Amino acid sequence: MSYIRANEFTLRNESVEYIFRHAPELGYSDEETEEYLAAFDRKFLKVFYEKAKAEDEESIVTKDLDAFINGHAYGYGTRFCLLRYGR
Repeated sequence: MSYIRANEFTLRNESVEYIFRHAPELGYSDEETEEYLAAFDRKFLKVFYEKAKAEDEESIVTKDLDAFINGHAYGYGTRFCLLRYGR
């Protein structure tokens, strides 16, 4: 068995709730929102990042989306995990 160490980025619940709360006003249905979130679509997430940033640059949601979109660890929603592969 072989192991590799990897970063696993996840969105905080606050960010997901924010996205679902504001998606309808931006023209997204619940189904579309779920699909984009499941695909980790960065273009979709950037729309909500810009909205959150305009409201409050220092909010947890803004920092969480920024970390996820840009792939850096801010300390929000980041954890280390071991990924198993091979036999």
